Amino acid sequence: MAASEKAINFIQSSLEKGRPIPGQSLTNSPEQPYRWEQPPEFTNPRQGMLHVFEVLTVPETTLNVLISLSNNVGVIDIASIVLYSGFLEGKWNPDLMVMLMEPTMYMIMALAEKAEITYNLEAGDNELKKEVSPDMELNKIKSGISELDKMRQQSVERVSPLSVPKDIREMIEEKELAPSLLQQVEQTATKSLLSKKA
Repeated sequence: MAASEKAINFIQSSLEKGRPIPGQSLTNSPEQPYRWEQPPEFTNPRQGMLHVFEVLTVPETTLNVLISLSNNVGVIDIASIVLYSGFLEGKWNPDLMVMLMEPTMYMIMALAEKAEITYNLEAGDNELKKEVSPDMELNKIKSGISELDKMRQQSVERVSPLSVPKDIREMIEEKELAPSLLQQVEQTATKSLLSKKA
């Protein structure tokens, strides 16, 4: 089976950009699996927590974590990076990674408190919502309604009978309408049981 020119161009562009070829992971040698494809180094949550603590207390790592926290990076984001890096290194499987999320966040918050740095659980937590007075909100709504009315009026003024073809206009003029629903309701109301004489 010959490969199409489109497929060859796709593979060539993938190689030039450094992307893996689709299905490439299935062709890796079984003797050289990725670290996360091997049994994890830690299966016990306590051992995993101790490893995370050791990683976070390396002076260079601690400094980077504290700088990130002072730059309003969320605790959740830092914990996710630490744990995902451990997963890629084969330290734990995804299940243990999820179990370690809360203890890792706690350790990062403890480091921040020890360094007297204010931290955010999520990025953007410190952005205060602007309080708007009810009068300002009411004025906004009223101005929006008046603008909507102006737009409606302009659209009504722009309606032209020439926008409808002549034959359709003639059909509309010739069309006879049946009695309205209101007339039908009035007629049936006079025939009600209450209107009958005994």
